[in-house]
Amino acid sequence: MSGQPTTRKAPGAEPLDPVERYVPLLFKAAVYALLTVFFFEALDAFYEYRPGMRWGNLLFVFRTFTFLPLHEGGHFLFMFFGRTLYVLGGSFWQIVFPLLWFIIAFRQRSQVFPFALFWVGENMMDVSLYIRDAPVRMLPLLGGDKSGHDWHYLLSHWGAMDSAGTLADIMYYGGVITCIGAIATGIVLGVIAFIQSGRPLPVSPAADRALPPQAQDELDQQIRKIEGLP
Repeated sequence: MSGQPTTRKAPGAEPLDPVERYVPLLFKAAVYALLTVFFFEALDAFYEYRPGMRWGNLLFVFRTFTFLPLHEGGHFLFMFFGRTLYVLGGSFWQIVFPLLWFIIAFRQRSQVFPFALFWVGENMMDVSLYIRDAPVRMLPLLGGDKSGHDWHYLLSHWGAMDSAGTLADIMYYGGVITCIGAIATGIVLGVIAFIQSGRPLPVSPAADRALPPQAQDELDQQIRKIEGLP
């Protein structure tokens, strides 16, 4: 029998199982690959509408079932605050809703915050398309020809129709930068999390907590009384 003490590995000091390490990485890689495809589809489609242009399948599905409901929900939320806010509310809420999601996720230090930020950028690009279309009004609208064009009304009301292209560029390129930043951040965070998951985490034993001398004496007296000792 050896006189040297044996050492025991503390639980938690071993790296994660390979499955636990690689599955999250592969999932994040798939998500951000999908976002990249969506982004490249949006780059051309959201810059300027051309009659007869075809939307990418992924872009069409997301725009129809997420962007448009958010836009119409914004009109509903602001319908009691006057005509201007009612019209502006659609585009405003389309951007602010994912922005609130991003802020909450970021404050909670959740790794989902780049994903939320991506949708802020995409909705900015979508709104830019609506703004750029204001002078010509060729973009098919949800309610058909009878429905009003939000940004034609707003820019006419503000006397800023000549600034439609400039405002659209600011919104579009701001969205592009936001999307690129979100994808890059998400990839970097995924790689960092993968690297850190492979490092053993040392677990230090909890230090003994000594009672103050007076409290220790009182505790000893109570034990003596219970055991019937003087």
